[in-house]
Amino acid sequence: MLEQIFGNTTIVRILESFLKKENRDRWMNLREVGRQSNIDSGTVSKMIDTLVKNRIISEESPSRRARIFKLNQENKYVHHLIKFYENLLKG
Repeated sequence: MLEQIFGNTTIVRILESFLKKENRDRWMNLREVGRQSNIDSGTVSKMIDTLVKNRIISEESPSRRARIFKLNQENKYVHHLIKFYENLLKG
């Protein structure tokens, strides 16, 4: 849905995977984010840092090699993104 407005970019596809209602409260690893956004997990790894840096996505590292991510709903702009996304889905 966001792709129709902002274009088919990797960041938009990653963001949309987190904005889906079923994923908003869910921690996902790189492989799962890749599966949800239909992007190779190596590419997700390179691109997701922009969303983390801007505090749209939260990151935790439960071990040295593992990274997990979740939509940062404590960020006031994320609430605007969710509303915008939901309004797009309503048509």
